[in-house]
Order: sequence, then structure tokens, then C-alpha cells
Amino acid sequence: MRRYPMSLSAGVRVLSGFVVLVMCAIPLLAWSIFPGIAIGDRHGPGGPGAEAARWASLLAPLVAVACWALGPKGLEIGGGELRVRRNGWRPASIPLSGIREIALLPPGFLRGAIRTFGVGGLFGYYGWFYKKGAFRLHATRTDRLVEVVAGGKRVVVSPDEPGRFVDALLAAASRATLRQPVEPGAAIASRRS
Repeated sequence: MRRYPMSLSAGVRVLSGFVVLVMCAIPLLAWSIFPGIAIGDRHGPGGPGAEAARWASLLAPLVAVACWALGPKGLEIGGGELRVRRNGWRPASIPLSGIREIALLPPGFLRGAIRTFGVGGLFGYYGWFYKKGAFRLHATRTDRLVEVVAGGKRVVVSPDEPGRFVDALLAAASRATLRQPVEPGAAIASRRS
């Protein structure tokens, strides 16, 4: 099993830290804003609406935990699969036999991409996005991107060492070819014809 780490960019680390602080502060603020109610106190003048708002505020830290769990942390090639490892969730798998194309994407590829159902910066960029077609994104940064086309579906990942990852993936996926990216200014040397 060969592993390829995906480290968070500095911007993603700062954004994630700030958002987690805010999301953890929401319940504290909600529980302290309503008059006469202390954290954990069920008695007081807040009423049923205040009680519901306080309990609903606990969803914010749960969302932060869910985003962390789904965030990508690395790639594995082995056992006939390419796996995207996540922080606290089961890996996403792509059969190596289904991979047909691999491309190193140019810097700025994600500029103009539309997030249709995903996360854009909290512990990475992951979910469904759209740019010249729908694609699944598992990235921890917006540079060093590699596109993998398998079964007619596009998956974009961000290994720390894209060249090393692409070489290993080309060696493991016998039917895969390296294609030139369509974006201008992103010429790369073809490693396989």
C-alpha cells in the first residue's frame, strides 16, 4: 500500500481554526444571551422558544465535527483501488481498473468552479463541484491538483507531491493515460502515450 499525504494549505488551516472557534462559541453565546438561563439550567424565564434555540445552537459544533470527519487527509494506491483517506470517515474508493485518464491541472483550475454540494475551505475542499462538467473534489488546497477520470466520472485530488503520485497511479492503473490539461499555460511533459 503506497500512501501520498495531502496537507492543508496555510489558508485552509487559518480558515478552519477561525470557523471552529466561531462554531464552538455559538452555543456559549446562545446559552448565555437568554436572560436568567445558565448553561445546563432548565429553569428560568427563557420560555420554549429560547429552550429550542439553545438546543439548536449545539448543532454548530456538530457541523464542525462532521466537516472535520469528511475532510481528506491522504491518498492510498493498493489492493486494486485508489482510496481517498479522510480524517474520521470511511475512505472514498476508485477501482484502478476503471481509471482511463490522469491529468495534472494548472494553478487556478478551481477559480470559477461552482460548488454544487460540498465544502469550500473548512478542513479542505470536498464534495461535488462544477466546471466544464461535474466533478468530485477531495482537496486540501487549491494548487497541486490532479484529475482522475474513472468510469466517465471526474475526481480531483491534491497530493503533496503530484508528480510522484501521477507516476505511481500510471504504473498501477494499466489502462490509464496521461492527458494534457485543457487549460492554457499548463503544459506538462507526457509520461505515457
